[in-house]
Amino acid sequence: MNKRNFLIAGSAALACALPLSAAQAADYPAKPVKIIVGYPPGGTTDLMARLVGLQLQEALKQPFVIENKPGAGGGIGADLVSKAAPDGYTLGLGTAGNLALNYVSYPKIPYDSRKDFSALSVLATMPNVLVVNSKIPVKNYAELIAHLKRKDKKGSFFASTGTGNGPHLTGEFFKARTGLNLSHVPYQGAGPAITAVLGGEVDMLFDNLPSVLPFIQSGKVRAIAVTSAARVPVLAEVPTLQDVGLKDFVVDAWFALVAPAGLEKGAREKIDKAIAGLASNEAFKESIRKLGATPNLTGEAELKALIEYERERWPTLVKQANLKF
Repeated sequence: MNKRNFLIAGSAALACALPLSAAQAADYPAKPVKIIVGYPPGGTTDLMARLVGLQLQEALKQPFVIENKPGAGGGIGADLVSKAAPDGYTLGLGTAGNLALNYVSYPKIPYDSRKDFSALSVLATMPNVLVVNSKIPVKNYAELIAHLKRKDKKGSFFASTGTGNGPHLTGEFFKARTGLNLSHVPYQGAGPAITAVLGGEVDMLFDNLPSVLPFIQSGKVRAIAVTSAARVPVLAEVPTLQDVGLKDFVVDAWFALVAPAGLEKGAREKIDKAIAGLASNEAFKESIRKLGATPNLTGEAELKALIEYERERWPTLVKQANLKF
Protein backbone atom coordinates (compact mmCIF):
# COMPACT_ATOMS: atom_id res chain seq x y z
CA MET A 1 0.00 0.00 0.00
CA ASN A 2 1.45 3.38 -1.01
CA LYS A 3 1.51 6.37 1.31
CA ARG A 4 -1.58 7.99 -0.28
CA ASN A 5 -3.69 4.84 0.04
CA PHE A 6 -2.46 4.30 3.62
CA LEU A 7 -3.65 7.77 4.60
CA ILE A 8 -7.01 7.24 2.89
CA ALA A 9 -7.47 3.90 4.67
CA GLY A 10 -6.50 5.43 8.01
CA SER A 11 -8.93 8.30 7.55
CA ALA A 12 -11.74 5.88 6.69
CA ALA A 13 -11.01 3.79 9.78
CA LEU A 14 -11.05 6.91 11.96
CA ALA A 15 -14.35 8.03 10.44
CA CYS A 16 -15.86 4.65 11.31
CA ALA A 17 -14.47 4.76 14.84
CA LEU A 18 -15.84 8.19 15.72
CA PRO A 19 -19.57 7.31 15.45
CA LEU A 20 -18.94 4.15 17.47
CA SER A 21 -17.25 6.17 20.24
CA ALA A 22 -20.13 8.64 20.24
CA ALA A 23 -22.61 5.79 20.41
CA GLN A 24 -20.73 4.26 23.35
CA ALA A 25 -20.81 7.60 25.18
CA ALA A 26 -24.53 7.93 24.52
CA ASP A 27 -25.13 4.44 25.89
CA TYR A 28 -23.19 5.02 29.12
CA PRO A 29 -23.53 3.15 31.37
CA ALA A 30 -23.99 -0.01 29.30
CA LYS A 31 -22.73 -2.32 32.06
CA PRO A 32 -22.33 -2.30 35.87
CA VAL A 33 -20.21 0.45 37.42
CA LYS A 34 -17.98 -0.20 40.41
CA ILE A 35 -17.30 2.21 43.26
CA ILE A 36 -14.02 1.38 44.98
CA VAL A 37 -13.95 2.06 48.73
CA GLY A 38 -10.52 2.04 50.34
CA TYR A 39 -11.90 1.06 53.76
CA PRO A 40 -13.52 -2.06 55.29
CA PRO A 41 -17.26 -2.78 55.11
CA GLY A 42 -19.43 -1.32 57.84
CA GLY A 43 -17.63 1.98 58.39
CA THR A 44 -18.83 5.45 57.50
CA THR A 45 -17.12 5.54 54.10
CA ASP A 46 -18.67 2.20 53.15
CA LEU A 47 -22.12 3.36 54.32
CA MET A 48 -21.81 6.55 52.27
CA ALA A 49 -20.70 4.65 49.15
CA ARG A 50 -23.63 2.23 49.39
CA LEU A 51 -26.11 5.03 49.93
CA VAL A 52 -24.83 7.01 46.93
CA GLY A 53 -24.41 3.88 44.81
CA LEU A 54 -28.07 2.97 45.22
CA GLN A 55 -29.14 6.44 44.12
CA LEU A 56 -26.84 6.45 41.08
CA GLN A 57 -28.06 2.98 40.18
CA GLU A 58 -31.62 4.25 40.16
CA ALA A 59 -30.74 7.34 38.13
CA LEU A 60 -28.53 5.62 35.54
CA LYS A 61 -30.34 2.27 35.30
CA GLN A 62 -27.29 0.06 35.84
CA PRO A 63 -25.97 -1.70 38.96
CA PHE A 64 -23.39 0.24 40.99
CA VAL A 65 -21.27 -2.35 42.79
CA ILE A 66 -19.25 -1.50 45.91
CA GLU A 67 -15.75 -3.01 46.06
CA ASN A 68 -13.96 -2.68 49.40
CA LYS A 69 -10.17 -2.48 49.02
CA PRO A 70 -8.98 -1.49 52.51
CA GLY A 71 -5.46 -0.61 53.53
CA ALA A 72 -2.92 2.22 53.81
CA GLY A 73 -5.45 4.73 55.12
CA GLY A 74 -7.68 4.26 52.09
CA GLY A 75 -4.69 4.64 49.79
CA ILE A 76 -4.87 1.17 48.22
CA GLY A 77 -8.37 1.86 46.95
CA ALA A 78 -7.50 5.38 45.80
CA ASP A 79 -4.48 4.08 43.89
CA LEU A 80 -6.64 1.50 42.09
CA VAL A 81 -9.04 4.26 41.01
CA SER A 82 -6.23 6.53 39.82
CA LYS A 83 -4.87 3.77 37.55
CA ALA A 84 -8.22 2.58 36.15
CA ALA A 85 -9.48 3.35 32.65
CA PRO A 86 -11.22 6.76 32.55
CA ASP A 87 -14.34 5.30 30.93
CA GLY A 88 -16.72 5.91 33.83
CA TYR A 89 -16.95 2.28 34.89
CA THR A 90 -14.62 2.73 37.88
CA LEU A 91 -15.36 5.43 40.44
CA GLY A 92 -13.95 5.94 43.92
CA LEU A 93 -15.13 7.17 47.29
CA GLY A 94 -12.67 9.87 48.25
CA THR A 95 -12.13 11.11 51.80
CA ALA A 96 -10.04 13.67 53.63
CA GLY A 97 -7.84 10.69 54.51
CA ASN A 98 -6.94 9.22 51.14
CA LEU A 99 -7.01 12.55 49.27
CA ALA A 100 -5.13 14.70 51.80
CA LEU A 101 -4.12 13.25 55.18
CA ASN A 102 -2.14 10.38 53.71
CA TYR A 103 0.43 12.91 52.49
CA VAL A 104 1.45 13.60 56.09
CA SER A 105 1.05 10.00 57.30
CA TYR A 106 2.93 7.98 54.68
CA PRO A 107 6.41 8.61 53.26
CA LYS A 108 5.45 7.88 49.66
CA ILE A 109 2.04 8.01 47.97
CA PRO A 110 1.71 6.35 44.52
CA TYR A 111 -0.89 8.84 43.30
CA ASP A 112 -1.33 12.61 43.31
CA SER A 113 -4.78 13.68 44.48
CA ARG A 114 -4.35 16.99 42.63
CA LYS A 115 -3.63 15.41 39.24
CA ASP A 116 -4.65 11.74 39.08
CA PHE A 117 -8.41 12.05 39.61
CA SER A 118 -11.39 13.66 37.95
CA ALA A 119 -13.08 15.48 40.82
CA LEU A 120 -16.83 14.83 40.61
CA SER A 121 -18.39 16.21 43.80
CA VAL A 122 -18.26 16.46 47.54
CA LEU A 123 -21.06 14.27 48.90
CA ALA A 124 -21.30 15.05 52.61
CA THR A 125 -19.45 16.49 55.57
CA MET A 126 -19.61 15.45 59.21
CA PRO A 127 -17.75 15.83 62.50
CA ASN A 128 -15.81 13.29 64.43
CA VAL A 129 -17.27 12.55 67.84
CA LEU A 130 -15.47 11.72 71.07
CA VAL A 131 -17.08 8.73 72.81
CA VAL A 132 -16.46 6.61 75.90
CA ASN A 133 -17.97 3.40 77.19
CA SER A 134 -21.20 4.32 78.95
CA LYS A 135 -20.30 2.02 81.87
CA ILE A 136 -17.46 4.24 83.09
CA PRO A 137 -18.41 7.10 85.46
CA VAL A 138 -17.99 9.88 82.91
CA LYS A 139 -20.95 11.94 81.75
CA ASN A 140 -19.33 15.08 80.31
CA TYR A 141 -16.05 16.61 79.16
CA ALA A 142 -14.94 17.85 82.60
CA GLU A 143 -15.52 14.41 84.11
CA LEU A 144 -13.60 12.75 81.28
CA ILE A 145 -10.58 15.00 81.81
CA ALA A 146 -10.66 14.31 85.56
CA HIS A 147 -10.95 10.57 84.89
CA LEU A 148 -7.99 10.58 82.50
CA LYS A 149 -5.86 12.69 84.86
CA ARG A 150 -6.45 10.18 87.67
CA LYS A 151 -5.00 7.54 85.36
CA ASP A 152 -2.18 9.79 84.17
CA LYS A 153 0.71 7.90 85.76
CA LYS A 154 -0.34 4.61 84.18
CA GLY A 155 -1.49 6.30 81.01
CA SER A 156 -4.71 6.03 79.06
CA PHE A 157 -5.50 4.73 75.59
CA PHE A 158 -7.47 6.06 72.66
CA ALA A 159 -8.54 3.97 69.71
CA SER A 160 -8.62 4.95 66.06
CA THR A 161 -9.79 3.35 62.86
CA GLY A 162 -6.21 3.28 61.51
CA THR A 163 -2.88 5.07 61.73
CA GLY A 164 -2.73 8.44 60.03
CA ASN A 165 -6.40 8.89 59.25
CA GLY A 166 -8.73 11.64 60.47
CA PRO A 167 -9.86 9.99 63.72
CA HIS A 168 -6.23 9.18 64.62
CA LEU A 169 -4.98 12.71 63.96
CA THR A 170 -7.95 14.14 65.84
CA GLY A 171 -6.93 12.06 68.86
CA GLU A 172 -3.33 13.20 68.56
CA PHE A 173 -4.34 16.86 68.45
CA PHE A 174 -6.56 16.29 71.48
CA LYS A 175 -3.58 14.80 73.29
CA ALA A 176 -1.36 17.72 72.31
CA ARG A 177 -3.92 20.36 73.30
CA THR A 178 -4.80 18.78 76.68
CA GLY A 179 -1.32 17.53 77.65
CA LEU A 180 -2.79 14.18 78.71
CA ASN A 181 -0.78 10.97 78.77
CA LEU A 182 -2.63 9.17 75.97
CA SER A 183 -1.37 6.29 73.86
CA HIS A 184 -2.75 5.53 70.41
CA VAL A 185 -4.11 2.07 69.58
CA PRO A 186 -4.96 1.66 65.87
CA TYR A 187 -7.57 -0.82 64.65
CA GLN A 188 -8.57 -1.99 61.19
CA GLY A 189 -11.71 0.05 60.71
CA ALA A 190 -14.56 1.42 62.77
CA GLY A 191 -16.06 -1.91 63.82
CA PRO A 192 -12.98 -3.21 65.70
CA ALA A 193 -12.27 0.23 67.21
CA ILE A 194 -15.80 0.52 68.62
CA THR A 195 -15.59 -3.05 69.90
CA ALA A 196 -12.41 -2.07 71.76
CA VAL A 197 -14.25 0.78 73.50
CA LEU A 198 -17.17 -1.50 74.39
CA GLY A 199 -14.79 -4.13 75.74
CA GLY A 200 -12.82 -1.70 77.90
CA GLU A 201 -9.57 -2.20 75.97
CA VAL A 202 -9.28 1.56 75.46
CA ASP A 203 -10.60 4.62 77.27
CA MET A 204 -11.97 6.62 74.37
CA LEU A 205 -12.40 6.92 70.64
CA PHE A 206 -12.72 9.69 68.06
CA ASP A 207 -14.63 8.50 65.00
CA ASN A 208 -16.90 9.75 62.24
CA LEU A 209 -20.36 10.31 63.67
CA PRO A 210 -22.30 7.81 61.48
CA SER A 211 -20.13 4.89 62.64
CA VAL A 212 -20.80 5.49 66.33
CA LEU A 213 -24.29 7.02 66.18
CA PRO A 214 -26.17 3.69 66.59
CA PHE A 215 -24.09 2.91 69.68
CA ILE A 216 -24.78 6.36 71.11
CA GLN A 217 -28.49 5.97 70.47
CA SER A 218 -28.55 2.50 72.07
CA GLY A 219 -26.72 3.80 75.14
CA LYS A 220 -23.67 1.56 74.73
CA VAL A 221 -21.31 4.51 74.36
CA ARG A 222 -21.62 8.10 75.56
CA ALA A 223 -20.90 11.07 73.30
CA ILE A 224 -18.73 13.65 75.07
CA ALA A 225 -18.09 16.23 72.33
CA VAL A 226 -18.10 16.75 68.58
CA THR A 227 -15.29 18.26 66.51
CA SER A 228 -17.39 20.49 64.24
CA ALA A 229 -17.61 24.27 64.49
CA ALA A 230 -21.27 24.02 65.55
CA ARG A 231 -23.38 21.39 67.27
CA VAL A 232 -25.05 18.81 65.05
CA PRO A 233 -28.85 18.44 65.07
CA VAL A 234 -28.83 14.69 65.59
CA LEU A 235 -26.84 15.21 68.85
CA ALA A 236 -28.03 18.68 69.77
CA GLU A 237 -27.26 18.24 73.47
CA VAL A 238 -23.60 17.29 72.83
CA PRO A 239 -21.16 20.27 72.94
CA THR A 240 -18.40 21.00 70.49
CA LEU A 241 -14.80 20.85 71.67
CA GLN A 242 -14.75 24.62 71.26
CA ASP A 243 -17.75 24.86 73.62
CA VAL A 244 -15.76 23.09 76.34
CA GLY A 245 -12.69 25.28 75.97
CA LEU A 246 -10.50 23.90 73.16
CA LYS A 247 -10.43 27.01 71.03
CA ASP A 248 -10.19 26.53 67.24
CA PHE A 249 -10.43 22.75 67.56
CA VAL A 250 -12.42 22.02 64.40
CA VAL A 251 -11.95 18.85 62.36
CA ASP A 252 -14.57 17.84 59.81
CA ALA A 253 -14.64 14.57 57.93
CA TRP A 254 -15.85 14.64 54.33
CA PHE A 255 -16.68 12.24 51.56
CA ALA A 256 -16.51 12.74 47.80
CA LEU A 257 -16.92 10.94 44.50
CA VAL A 258 -13.94 10.78 42.14
CA ALA A 259 -12.98 9.04 38.90
CA PRO A 260 -9.68 8.49 37.11
CA ALA A 261 -8.17 11.60 35.52
CA GLY A 262 -9.37 12.32 31.99
CA LEU A 263 -12.87 10.93 32.50
CA GLU A 264 -14.58 10.55 29.12
CA LYS A 265 -16.87 13.45 28.33
CA GLY A 266 -20.02 11.40 27.76
CA ALA A 267 -19.64 9.50 31.04
CA ARG A 268 -18.81 12.73 32.87
CA GLU A 269 -21.94 14.43 31.64
CA LYS A 270 -24.17 11.52 32.70
CA ILE A 271 -22.59 11.28 36.16
CA ASP A 272 -22.70 15.05 36.70
CA LYS A 273 -26.40 15.08 35.79
CA ALA A 274 -27.11 12.24 38.23
CA ILE A 275 -25.24 14.03 41.03
CA ALA A 276 -27.13 17.25 40.29
CA GLY A 277 -30.33 15.24 40.69
CA LEU A 278 -29.19 14.03 44.11
CA ALA A 279 -28.56 17.62 45.17
CA SER A 280 -32.28 18.31 44.80
CA ASN A 281 -33.47 14.93 46.13
CA GLU A 282 -34.86 15.70 49.60
CA ALA A 283 -35.34 12.03 50.53
CA PHE A 284 -31.70 11.29 49.74
CA LYS A 285 -30.47 14.32 51.68
CA GLU A 286 -32.59 13.33 54.66
CA SER A 287 -31.05 9.85 54.63
CA ILE A 288 -27.62 11.51 54.87
CA ARG A 289 -28.79 13.69 57.77
CA LYS A 290 -30.01 10.60 59.62
CA LEU A 291 -26.44 9.31 59.49
CA GLY A 292 -25.35 12.45 61.33
CA ALA A 293 -23.88 14.05 58.22
CA THR A 294 -24.65 17.17 56.22
CA PRO A 295 -25.37 16.72 52.49
CA ASN A 296 -23.04 18.86 50.42
CA LEU A 297 -23.32 17.95 46.73
CA THR A 298 -21.70 21.01 45.21
CA GLY A 299 -19.71 19.65 42.28
CA GLU A 300 -16.20 19.69 40.88
CA ALA A 301 -14.93 23.14 41.86
CA GLU A 302 -15.62 22.79 45.57
CA LEU A 303 -14.07 19.34 45.72
CA LYS A 304 -10.87 20.58 44.07
CA ALA A 305 -10.74 23.52 46.49
CA LEU A 306 -11.34 21.23 49.47
CA ILE A 307 -8.54 18.86 48.47
CA GLU A 308 -6.20 21.82 48.11
CA TYR A 309 -7.25 23.30 51.47
CA GLU A 310 -6.70 20.02 53.34
CA ARG A 311 -3.36 19.31 51.68
CA GLU A 312 -2.13 22.77 52.66
CA ARG A 313 -3.58 22.67 56.19
CA TRP A 314 -2.54 19.30 57.60
CA PRO A 315 1.26 19.46 57.31
CA THR A 316 1.18 22.64 59.42
CA LEU A 317 -1.08 21.06 62.05
CA VAL A 318 1.04 17.91 62.23
CA LYS A 319 4.17 20.01 62.72
CA GLN A 320 2.49 22.07 65.45
CA ALA A 321 1.49 18.87 67.28
CA ASN A 322 5.01 17.44 66.80
CA LEU A 323 3.63 14.20 65.37
CA LYS A 324 5.98 11.58 63.94
CA PHE A 325 4.97 8.75 61.63
